[in-house]
Amino acid sequence: MPARLRPTDATLDTALRYDAVLALLRDRWRADAKVLEVGSGSGGVTEWLEHPVVGVDRAFERTAERETPLLEPREGSATALPVADGEFDFVLSLEMLEHLAPDEREPALREMLRALRPGGRLVVTFPADETGERLDLWLNGAFKAATGEDHPWVAEHIANGLPRSEAVRRTALSVAGPGATARVEPHLSPNAFRTLHGLYGVRRWYRLTWPLGLHTRPAVGVVFKALRRNRPAAGRAYRAILVVDKPAS
Repeated sequence: MPARLRPTDATLDTALRYDAVLALLRDRWRADAKVLEVGSGSGGVTEWLEHPVVGVDRAFERTAERETPLLEPREGSATALPVADGEFDFVLSLEMLEHLAPDEREPALREMLRALRPGGRLVVTFPADETGERLDLWLNGAFKAATGEDHPWVAEHIANGLPRSEAVRRTALSVAGPGATARVEPHLSPNAFRTLHGLYGVRRWYRLTWPLGLHTRPAVGVVFKALRRNRPAAGRAYRAILVVDKPAS
């Protein structure tokens, strides 16, 4: 798999997510794999994976600075994907589900599974459950104390309410049909989440972290390696990673 993970202080959180997702693709990877990312923005997984990907989003212009030539943009909604049935070997969606209204989440999962070919794999990540809610409240409060404003994406998490990982797993399994399997893996412990966002997200520690050199690429690389080795216990993680395998026809 032609992956390249060299995060900066601005992309460390994203790199940790994609690192976990790419690890879940390796056992089935093929050089001719067709990949769809739902809620990709202008770069998505192609910032970390040197492989053509179809990306569906409603507002590519919001992330135009992250555009890559490997991503084929298709404007559309997660609940009405502009793709054919069974078109893709892998369907990915990272940190998108929680930004949908609760009644849109099942239709979005249904659409992603429609796009997945028999024998394909769906990987969806989302902050989840009571731990995710508690950490979102912490981050929003810390960000507001530092800036006077709500956190730009956590505020929407709080407004929508986070998905429940087991409910999402059951929904996906029922939609995927007979013979499918679905599991949920935990990602990012509370301590890792607070370290990540305390050092690089909230910004109130910058007077200390800048002089210490923690924003240089080598230092970020060390933090990345440390955080990726952190293995949270089930039920004690910020986000859930849903993995659904469709049976081969």
